Amino acid sequence: MTRIFGHANYDFIGYRRKAFIVTILLVVVGLVNLAIRPISYSIEFTGGTQVGFRVDQGVVVNVGAVRAGLDAAGLPGADIISYGTNEYEITARTAVAGSDADNTAATSKAVSGALDNVLGAGKWTRTHAELVGPKVGGELRSKAFLAVFLSFFAVLAYLAYRFEWRFGVAAVLATAHDIILTICFISIIRMEVSLVVVAAVLSMVGYSLNDTIIIFDRVRENLHKHRRDE
Repeated sequence: MTRIFGHANYDFIGYRRKAFIVTILLVVVGLVNLAIRPISYSIEFTGGTQVGFRVDQGVVVNVGAVRAGLDAAGLPGADIISYGTNEYEITARTAVAGSDADNTAATSKAVSGALDNVLGAGKWTRTHAELVGPKVGGELRSKAFLAVFLSFFAVLAYLAYRFEWRFGVAAVLATAHDIILTICFISIIRMEVSLVVVAAVLSMVGYSLNDTIIIFDRVRENLHKHRRDE
């Protein structure tokens, strides 16, 4: 097999100051963007109403026109998912202005009116309308943040015991750096945060900690080796 990095000899330490500058700039820009453009949560976190509908054969659905009709009906930001050629599902995270956000009947009525205006009355059939409650409430989110916060201290204590305290601080800072940049990137590309995205972020945290511990193992071995050589 061809080894692209067969004779790799990079002076990573020599570029550390430039790397620090780039990292700080990325974190600052990312945090500013995060403050300006907050994260968009999916219906799994916010709750809402799902309305499924099927259009008649030969009816062409213009998703952009349907979304514009929903905006006009007081349902901005609704998700429209296509299942096959003539079956669609609308997920509206906000109810009609002035009504309860969990009022399925009012939201379903607004969707029906929008579809009548865009597709035409009698050219579509509603398949279901149901309330989707938030799987992650405020209490669960606060406990999740607390768990992540405490996990940093647990990692710091573990690495301080196994290596040195400075290794623990470096590991926590490196992991926090990866998390912040990932969240900022999600905010920049306007990705909707769902349970799948949360699982991906947690997986990234696991890989980051794993790589950090492996690198620290090699650093510790080299430190002991150089001390013996001296």
